[in-house]
Amino acid sequence: MISLLDKKRFLNWFVTHLSFSRREVSWLLNYLADHEAILTHIHFVENAEKTPRGISIQCRKYGDDPLALFLDGKKFTDTDQVFHEIRLNWEHPLYLECLFPNAWNNDLYLGVLEDNPYYRWNDTIDQEIVERFEHYFSWQDSQEKLKDLYQKIDQALEEEDQEQFLLLSKEVNYLLKESTPASF
Repeated sequence: MISLLDKKRFLNWFVTHLSFSRREVSWLLNYLADHEAILTHIHFVENAEKTPRGISIQCRKYGDDPLALFLDGKKFTDTDQVFHEIRLNWEHPLYLECLFPNAWNNDLYLGVLEDNPYYRWNDTIDQEIVERFEHYFSWQDSQEKLKDLYQKIDQALEEEDQEQFLLLSKEVNYLLKESTPASF
C-alpha cells in the first residue's frame, strides 16, 4: 500500500511543477492532497479509462483535454461534475492517471504508481515481443548447454576417451543445427 505522505508529495510536486490549461485542475489536485480520507482511496494508475471510476489529468504540454472522469466507460469533462463525484463518493476507490512528459523518470511518480487492476500491463504485451523473449531465452539456454558440452569435450580429449568425444560432438552438432543465431 502506498503511504499518504508519498501521495501528498507527488500531488504537491505535480501541482507546483506542471501547468494545466484549466486552473480548476490545480484546485482539484490540491483538494485531493488536503483530504486524507479521500486520498486513502486514490490509486495512481495508467489507463484510468479502463477502470470503473477513474480520472485522467494531463498537463498543458501533454495534451488538450486536461481533465476527464470515466465512470463505467462514460467520459465526463465538466470540472464541477468531477469534483462532485469525488466529494460525494469519497469512500470508493478512485483511479487517478497523471499524464506528463518524462513520467517514468520521476521518482515521486514511480513511488505512487500502482498496477491497474482493470488493465494490467503484462496482460497487454504484444505477442511478437513475447515470442522474441522466448526465442532469446531459448537461445541463451542452448548457449549454456553448448558451453557445458565444450567443457566435457575438453575433458574427454584430456582423458583420451574417443567414444565420449564422439558422443558429445554429435550433441554439439545437433544443438548448433537447432539453435538459431540471435536476431532479437
